[in-house]
Amino acid sequence: MTIELWTLFGAAALLWIAILAQQLALDVAVGAQYALSNREQDHNFKGATRLHGRLTRTVRNHVEGLAIFAPLILIAAVAGISNIWTQWTAIAFLVTRCLHLLFYAAGITPFRSFAWAIGFFLSLGGFVFGLVIG
Repeated sequence: MTIELWTLFGAAALLWIAILAQQLALDVAVGAQYALSNREQDHNFKGATRLHGRLTRTVRNHVEGLAIFAPLILIAAVAGISNIWTQWTAIAFLVTRCLHLLFYAAGITPFRSFAWAIGFFLSLGGFVFGLVIG
């Protein structure tokens, strides 16, 4: 398996971790009974914490990032392209997504935005360049 595919696996695992953290934060705030229910009735989440809100937004943001990242990785895999550009930008994407999750959960706004920008622009641009020269 290529480095790029491993980073896609890592990004999917990070999403799983973020979803788990989000659910655990909600369980702590409003109780596990809601999590175990069939959720047919709306819950007002008045007891939900700011951490749960930040984790919810992190999950949403990570899904959006994967919607861009995953096709690029799969295109490279199908085309048989793996070079220094695709490898390092895929690694940069995964590292910045990890940092983004940590900074967002902790509420560290400037660093969160910086990690997102690096992951989005550098990784996307570098990866597309790697595909073109590949």
